[in-house]
Amino acid sequence: MQHKRFKDCEIFKGKTNVTYEYNVSDKDINYCIVEVDGRFPQKGVAINKKCKEMAHVLSGEGRVVVDGKSYKLEKNDVVLIDKLEKYYWEGKMMLGVPCSPAWTPDQHIELEFKKVTESDKEQLFNLIDIVLKGLENQEYFIPYEKWEFESMFDDKNYAPLYGAYCGDKLVGMAQLYVSQDMLADFKKEFGLTDKKVCELGGNLVLPEYRGLGITTTLQTIELNLARELGFDYCISMAHPQNIGSLKTLEKIGLNFVKETRLSNGFLRSLYMLKL
Repeated sequence: MQHKRFKDCEIFKGKTNVTYEYNVSDKDINYCIVEVDGRFPQKGVAINKKCKEMAHVLSGEGRVVVDGKSYKLEKNDVVLIDKLEKYYWEGKMMLGVPCSPAWTPDQHIELEFKKVTESDKEQLFNLIDIVLKGLENQEYFIPYEKWEFESMFDDKNYAPLYGAYCGDKLVGMAQLYVSQDMLADFKKEFGLTDKKVCELGGNLVLPEYRGLGITTTLQTIELNLARELGFDYCISMAHPQNIGSLKTLEKIGLNFVKETRLSNGFLRSLYMLKL
């Protein structure tokens, strides 16, 4: 049995939150009180890799956004956020928060999803180099050509580029290929030569950040952009043995078309979605 008094809590202050941590030495569960005043985290989303987080609204009101869905919160409401779900709080609330297993900083990360700019060019090329060199099967990724590296930040003639950031660190990327000339051969494979087509691709995540749904989030962003830009179809391709990529494409709504060997020699499962 342990008894901890509020006056003995360890206090952590942020710009939009104050956390009162009860120092209970238990690996299975712990507890804190969080005062939220604004948006927390201020940018992006939070993810717990190992623990479930339950929040009881002790006072105030606001909302929690979990995996893109917003839920209004009032006094005495309770929220259970599972591990790996992406969330943020917004409002003016006091929350009682137990976590199981016990919350620890090392299993908690905060991610922001946004456009990658030329200021992060070095990080971008370093990410590409690390991921491509570490592929278990080099057939999983069609290598970039020189002109593609030179066109990385050309949204209109090549591909809008979005990334996942942990703090200032670029940890994942995805592209939406929009060049109709570049996609001409692929459009023939899909029987879409007379349609305005874009392609989801360039999906790379650093090994230590995989399993967090980063690619799913980035591809969803790109897919929504494709709709805004007025494309007729969105296509994508993955090696038949790249199960993770295939599942992600199906998760965001693309449909399997066929398996074929492309004119460039790469074996691919083809997917598409009418927008």
